[in-house]
Amino acid sequence: MAYVAVISLIRTLEQLVQRKPNLLSDETRTLMASLLDSLEYFQDFLENTSKGSKDCGKVEELEREIRKAVEEAEDVIELKIFDTMKRDALSKILFRTLDALKREVMGCRFGKNNVLNETMEKKALRNTLSRLIEKIDVVKRNVTGSSFGTNELQGYGDPTNEELQMRDSLLGHSSREVANLNLENVVVGLEDDLLKIKRRLTGPPSTREIVSILGMGGIGKTTLAKKAYDDPEIRHRFDIHIWVTVSQEYRVRVLLLGVVSFLSQLTNKIKTSTDDELMEAIYKKLKGRRYLVVMDDIWSSEVWELMTRIFPDDNCGSRIILTSRLKDLAMQADPNSTPHEMRLFNSDESWKLLHEKVFGVEQVCPPELEDLGRQVAQKCQGLPLAILVVAGHLSKIARTRESWIEVAKSVSKVVSNESDICLGVLAMSYNYLPNHLKPCFLYMGVFREDSEVNIETLINLWVSEGFLLEEFVGKDCLEDLVSRNLIMVRKRRFNGEGKTCGVHDLIRDLILREAEKEKFLQVTPSARKLRVRRYTIHSYAYGAAFWDSSFARTVHLFHGLSRFPLLERFKLLRVLAIHNCCFQDFPVVITNLVHLRYLELYCEDNIHRLVSELYNLQTFIFHHQRLYMSRVPETIWQIEHLRHLHVTDFFSFPITSREVKPGFKLQNLERLSCLCLSSCTSELFSAIPNLKRLKVHGDWEECEGRKMSQYLNSLSCLKELETLKFNGDGLQLPRIPSKFALPLCLKRLTLSYTSLPWEDMANIVMLPNLQELKIKYNGFDGDVWKLNDEEAFNQLKFLLISAINLKHWEASSANFPRLERLVLKRCYYLEEIPQDLGEICTLASIELHECSISAAKSVNEIQEEQASMGNDCLSIITDNCRWD
Repeated sequence: MAYVAVISLIRTLEQLVQRKPNLLSDETRTLMASLLDSLEYFQDFLENTSKGSKDCGKVEELEREIRKAVEEAEDVIELKIFDTMKRDALSKILFRTLDALKREVMGCRFGKNNVLNETMEKKALRNTLSRLIEKIDVVKRNVTGSSFGTNELQGYGDPTNEELQMRDSLLGHSSREVANLNLENVVVGLEDDLLKIKRRLTGPPSTREIVSILGMGGIGKTTLAKKAYDDPEIRHRFDIHIWVTVSQEYRVRVLLLGVVSFLSQLTNKIKTSTDDELMEAIYKKLKGRRYLVVMDDIWSSEVWELMTRIFPDDNCGSRIILTSRLKDLAMQADPNSTPHEMRLFNSDESWKLLHEKVFGVEQVCPPELEDLGRQVAQKCQGLPLAILVVAGHLSKIARTRESWIEVAKSVSKVVSNESDICLGVLAMSYNYLPNHLKPCFLYMGVFREDSEVNIETLINLWVSEGFLLEEFVGKDCLEDLVSRNLIMVRKRRFNGEGKTCGVHDLIRDLILREAEKEKFLQVTPSARKLRVRRYTIHSYAYGAAFWDSSFARTVHLFHGLSRFPLLERFKLLRVLAIHNCCFQDFPVVITNLVHLRYLELYCEDNIHRLVSELYNLQTFIFHHQRLYMSRVPETIWQIEHLRHLHVTDFFSFPITSREVKPGFKLQNLERLSCLCLSSCTSELFSAIPNLKRLKVHGDWEECEGRKMSQYLNSLSCLKELETLKFNGDGLQLPRIPSKFALPLCLKRLTLSYTSLPWEDMANIVMLPNLQELKIKYNGFDGDVWKLNDEEAFNQLKFLLISAINLKHWEASSANFPRLERLVLKRCYYLEEIPQDLGEICTLASIELHECSISAAKSVNEIQEEQASMGNDCLSIITDNCRWD
């Protein structure tokens, strides 16, 4: 993937300037500026060509040339940096040894040699850059000298055979393939969708309305639109009915001819009219008439902006149905109209559809096959396209239990055998992705099938790989991929933000196919060995010998690693994640991998002091597998680019270090967990001033009396802190002192096992920015929580109360003026929910899980009272509330 290679090298050079300026002479800086200029030229070229035809052979050839030259350049540069860093590390060790033996004489002599070595390094880097620039200039001349006509890149020229082009446009690539599977006959699972669409087509308003139908490829968008379009009630309502399939590589002339084909009086104008004349004629023909237009499979907002000019808005109740995989496009078409988002089938709907396609409506499935059939349907994960493919296969084989058992074992294989149909439909979404999103999407192939991926972890990996510069950009990229129906959000936070994500199995098959084709990623076990930069190992059977370690940048090991010294061969690794393997001693060999930006591993030992050699490290996740508290070495202060440090279960953080300059701060550190309470000092927090998220673990034996108050009050030093989680250890807890100050910038606060008296809630009410409060496992202790009228959580939107012994709760709507969601779990003793909470105008839902019968009854009374006053928007959920 040429674009990834170019962006990666740009970032490598930028980091070299920022982090290793001592290696750069004035001549070297000039050479680097020239190299960056060529890379930016390549970036522009690749971004422009990605908008055109995907089948241009010349473009693909040039992309291969660019990728090869740029990757070679990055390999050489990073190997040079690796060698320099290791020599520097050796020099430090040698200098300390010599200094210990003979401080004055030997130290001075070594200092001179060190200056000489630095000069030689600068000269070597300059020569290396000169050779690389010569090679890249050759590629740049090839790109500059190439000529592509507008039509060749964009594919928007007039058709050579209008009738054929018009017919193809009306059907469309993806629609042709899906039609072969008889998706148009699918009724199961679409009844409610069809009813909702019909209401929007026949109901108010009288102005022209856009009805967008959204969903991933193969979910049945076109099928739903066709059922609405053909419905007798709908046909009767509208004067004119038009269906045009747009697809990715549309031609304006063809789209206009598609509209004209439904307006018989205009067909005689086709030969002589220009596009503008045709558009004017269509507009006049539709003027004053109630029309229904379906624009199927639309990918581009530009085509919508063009075509909307021919559809007048005369308050006749006209409707335009758009089917698309792109949510942003639907919102641009009509910001005031809510898109209809199609869902995947549930297990019953999946089985019903499979049953109908295999046995028909009348015939019954043999009892001995039903359980297997349901298993097969379940493994299609609710996608109608996959269900139909498998149903087609089952229709051709013997209806025996043995045959169906084999299918149940290999549903994904059955679907992949129809890759031209299934993956061909889904591949359109991938092909249409902008270049900067393709590597982010393909990276989902790193994770195992059916994985639920933490979104924050995923974005950290994207940043570590060099796909992105900042994490906030990663959130936008993820939202874009979600809006394109390629990635699914599995769990959301109360405010709608994604927490975990995943992909459908068919989408994952597409990812693995494209990743191998692009040589982006190798997932083992695999049939063949590829030279790629990223490996994810899902089996014990494949050792390091299977990989091409020389140029690997990423290794994910989901079944551990028996011989970790082999990692020393991976000199250029940026990402290393080792799961399901616990090292007894810290694997010091990892500290040789100086390019590491992301490291995750399990270990019984403490973090080794040589971790400071990983000067590029941004994210460090260390799963400490001993019961005692972990210790972080003082050398951690030398990793100045560290952004995320997570140590389980909890750890002590050194406050000072002899090896760090006085006053030095970890300016980039944003997330820290799980820090022991005894390390919470003003001195520490002043040295990590930009911390945004913190999880604190109470090590009570070290924190008693007055000291505990000091530790808690030190949190107020964190002026940027947005999220704080405080977790006592669940043992015999001393009560936290009632007087403590929390950072006023806090937005999210979680308290667990802290046993605070309810009176101390006054310390939390005064937080002006608090939006989310979670109280769990006796975070507060006592039978009664009474809020007076002056105590108001003015910004609080989400409140969770779980596993506490609260019996009586007195509160009013004035205490929670902006609350949107209230959740109570395992509150066995709570007698009722305050009735006044129903008066909160922003409250959308109240959920009770495993609470008392009386509490559930009080919530239902709140809902009934609100319904009697015309408020039908309050959602009530009571689950397993059976305690008396």
